[in-house]
Amino acid sequence: MLMGCSQGTATEPLGDEDGNPFTTEEIENYVEDNNIEMLALLNTDDNNYAAILGEIGVYQVYKGENDEIASNVQVLTGSEDVEFGALNSVIYVVINDEDLLGKGHTLKIIYEGGEFASELFRSEQNPYVALYDSSGLVNESVGDANLFIYDSHGNEIYEDSIEG
Repeated sequence: MLMGCSQGTATEPLGDEDGNPFTTEEIENYVEDNNIEMLALLNTDDNNYAAILGEIGVYQVYKGENDEIASNVQVLTGSEDVEFGALNSVIYVVINDEDLLGKGHTLKIIYEGGEFASELFRSEQNPYVALYDSSGLVNESVGDANLFIYDSHGNEIYEDSIEG
């Protein structure tokens, strides 16, 4: 299953596979304790983890043994025009390039388990950030994935891929 991104703080409980939910306060504490400047937050449907896109990385946060909060982290370089990648089941897109932000209209991601068909850009968001959940499972890999960005006429203006 694929989900879009949201900005701000969690609005629903998040938790582990045993139904031990994260609270909004736990997520806020994790962000504060780790000095994360949150750009986007993804809640999974089954609430077994949260994904946080920060200025310097992607964090997949879940409850580990004894209900302690644990995380997987992938550091972003910050030097790419488009940062497209995956951390386990989380697919992330960060578009920093002014030209792509100006000309881009929609994006599409195709991955081994499915497809997220076109999301309209919010051109006022700079950089553009998005998080997607490909499976809802903390340790499941996305596999290979392709990103396509189209202009308002449907012409492909950018393509990238990742190998899983």
